[in-house]
Amino acid sequence: MIPIFVLLAAAGGGLRLALNYAVRRKLGVAIGLPPILALAVIVFTALPDMITPIDINLPLGLVVGLLLPDLLLRRIW
Repeated sequence: MIPIFVLLAAAGGGLRLALNYAVRRKLGVAIGLPPILALAVIVFTALPDMITPIDINLPLGLVVGLLLPDLLLRRIW
């Protein structure tokens, strides 16, 4: 069986692709975060609830799937 983390990461990646496609088609702009900011959001999501400064109520797998393209694929302008 596929672990729930992998399923959530795949769902987050699919959601990101669909959202990026819709926004690019409608408005002509690409959605993206700087890699440092994307890494900070992933770290805040992975921290336990007691010590996190920002409460993100999303599963870690979903956040990783949403922000993994920002960390792996950088645009060269």
